[in-house]
Amino acid sequence: MDTPNRPTLVRDALAALTPIRIKKLFGSEAFFHGERMFAVLGREALVLRLPAPLRTEALSGATARPFLSERLALSQGWVEIPYAEELARLSQLARAAHAAAGRGRAPAKRRFRRAARKAAG
Repeated sequence: MDTPNRPTLVRDALAALTPIRIKKLFGSEAFFHGERMFAVLGREALVLRLPAPLRTEALSGATARPFLSERLALSQGWVEIPYAEELARLSQLARAAHAAAGRGRAPAKRRFRRAARKAAG
């Protein structure tokens, strides 16, 4: 298969996962399981948030490289997998990222605490 068709095939495979929510983010499509983002379609690579053991395996096997971005620099676990990688491997990693997002904690809600008022004395 030609590389230009790969992003479309990967997008279709991601969209078939359930539950899934797709949202435009950073000029691309981002994929969410509940409120947790687990995948982003990059220009040349699929960006996934993988669980630790799988991330280590993908990085050590040269399948993936660390994803570095200003917007995601504080989040850990993001890797880039080039679209040239076998489609079956891309799908496997995407399913693992989706499953891990479903198992993860719900994101913390922002709570604003009121300042405690000191009793006038």
